[in-house]
Amino acid sequence: MGGGASGHPPDTSVLPESPVLGIVIPVFGSTLSLLTIIEDIRLTFTPICTFRIYLVDDGNPPDIGDWLVQNCAGLPHVTLIRLKRNYGQQNAVLCGIRHSLCCRYIATMDDDLQHDVRTLLALYHTILEGFDIVYAVPGADSLPSGAAKSPKSAVRFLGSRMRDLLFRAMLKLPRRVKVSSFRVMTGALAREITTDASGFFYLSAAVFHRPRKAKTLFYKARPRAYGKSGYTLPALVKLYGNILRFYSPLAPVLTTKKRRQTMLYEEAEPGVPGGKTIMILGGSNCQLHALERARYEGHRVILADYTSSPPGAPLAHVHCKVSTFDVDACIEAAKTHRADAVMTIGTDQPVYTAACISRSLGLPSSLSPQEALAVTNKKVMKQVLTDHGIPTVPWLLIDSTTAPRDLDGLTPPLVIKPLDSQGQRGIFKCATPGQLLSCLPGTLSFSRCTKALAEQFYPGDEITVSGWVRDGQLTVLTVTDRLLYPDPVHIGICIGHRFPSIHMNRYEEIYRISDATARAFQLKEGPFYLQLLIGQEGIRVNELACRIGGAFEDVTIPWLTGFDILKAVMDLSLGRPAALDLPKDFRPDRTEKQSAVQLLFGRPGEIASLTPVETLRQMPFLLDCGYNYRPGQKIPAAHNATARLGHGVITGTPDTIASHIDEFYRNLKILSPAGENLVTRLYPAR
Repeated sequence: MGGGASGHPPDTSVLPESPVLGIVIPVFGSTLSLLTIIEDIRLTFTPICTFRIYLVDDGNPPDIGDWLVQNCAGLPHVTLIRLKRNYGQQNAVLCGIRHSLCCRYIATMDDDLQHDVRTLLALYHTILEGFDIVYAVPGADSLPSGAAKSPKSAVRFLGSRMRDLLFRAMLKLPRRVKVSSFRVMTGALAREITTDASGFFYLSAAVFHRPRKAKTLFYKARPRAYGKSGYTLPALVKLYGNILRFYSPLAPVLTTKKRRQTMLYEEAEPGVPGGKTIMILGGSNCQLHALERARYEGHRVILADYTSSPPGAPLAHVHCKVSTFDVDACIEAAKTHRADAVMTIGTDQPVYTAACISRSLGLPSSLSPQEALAVTNKKVMKQVLTDHGIPTVPWLLIDSTTAPRDLDGLTPPLVIKPLDSQGQRGIFKCATPGQLLSCLPGTLSFSRCTKALAEQFYPGDEITVSGWVRDGQLTVLTVTDRLLYPDPVHIGICIGHRFPSIHMNRYEEIYRISDATARAFQLKEGPFYLQLLIGQEGIRVNELACRIGGAFEDVTIPWLTGFDILKAVMDLSLGRPAALDLPKDFRPDRTEKQSAVQLLFGRPGEIASLTPVETLRQMPFLLDCGYNYRPGQKIPAAHNATARLGHGVITGTPDTIASHIDEFYRNLKILSPAGENLVTRLYPAR
């Protein structure tokens, strides 16, 4: 499977099982048609691309619900999601789309055989041409003679005309585009329109809130083989009244805040038999693949993230707006939602929160709270390194009582860091002790501690060692160069990771110090992430973490090594054995495969438009990409990692990697209202 006859490049998603195409089918009152639809999809799409069918049981009577479980839940390529009651077609579609957000493209179709799978194939081929969304609408030749005169058909015709007129007057529906429930859209569009969905949801109204590249295909609809239409004039009037209330410019006036925040549906159980409830700490782009994997495997997902609309929110069954730094609030949320597991990736401080939740609720964990504190709090971390003779730069703790003379043991320039923050917040390079102490209030503003870390600046290169500890034994997976933003004051901001490192000739030394660090912290099982400094005086340990790295190592490590590190972390969180499956001839210093992770930055300014993610993903060497900002938002100055625009994960060989990076930047456009490309290429050519 993969590209096949479609001409689409092979799927290189982070998830080995992640389909190119997700097909959402809301089910209400139908059984006889479903097996036919599923088989038609299987026969049609198996040679074309990877796919998955998401059936949403929209509160069917118990006999139909039981039939769906017995006949559909265990089928290959099928995920069954069950809702607690009947919430209506649009809300069922919303639920199915949220389950399928791991897919590159997402289609929706009805369950009554009126939507032909051959037309679905035409929709798929058309979306590959670069559209955001493509609809299939019955043509004028679809109805048998005289059918247009029937009351039902007249109501449907009137309803369609009302909807199209409403969308053209109120929204951004292009001329000559008609909408329907039979469509395919990009995963990026699906993620956007489902992020804030609450109160009332109508998919096409959400789509055309702003201009889209859309197209309509006409097809000859088949007669309804099963079920009957639910169209009535009162129902249509109510529907389009709600569209006016929730999607017109007057929506804030016509609806109450409570109604706008109302939940649209509730699932009855995890998506597959054996599914668990898993809490994931953090919903930024760094955690998206963890959320996607959990949903794909049928788990009920609880997201803890204090922001209102994090990128991962559409993938969660429940979004708890709590800080991942707030241990007590996260414990309470996990208890309330009966979490069976808790995990995080790509971020430091939630590692400690996860360990505390696990200890409090008796959940599986590879780290105790004490062990997690040692790898997330720089005071404890530095002390462990010092006590075990692990080379690190000279350091000391400072607070509001510290005087410049107290720093005489450190040779300037100096660096000040919070003890318990992340994202390079509050980190400054200072020329003198006095300057460092003047930065102390700013540093502490990013910390829960009253002390900060002062250390001697060590000039040289930064590298990152990613690995896995099993039964106390470290296996190094990759060694990458950690490339930094060129700011003389706000230091440590990463602009990219390069594999293999230019320091691979020192691999044996790198391994020895990495292994000694793992043993000093008494690590037994789980991910290993070590930042090292390489300078004229040798190798120094900068920081240690027990997590998958934030430079999308959950993407690069499987591609470079064959080890599915994200699955291993999730298995550990669920109390399952995590197998370290590597090729027999594996060596972390092999160079035939190369990767270049681009962590994007740009000049400050307002964003008018961005190259669509799906356009970028047409480049076959791009494993993953995404944006942290949207049109209309402003790019801030790069004082820490929160100013990052997005990312791109590029792969290649020693002969092709440089040209692939060049091609990526030629295609990447983040434009200002004046048409200026705001992207700043910081990643070096070589």
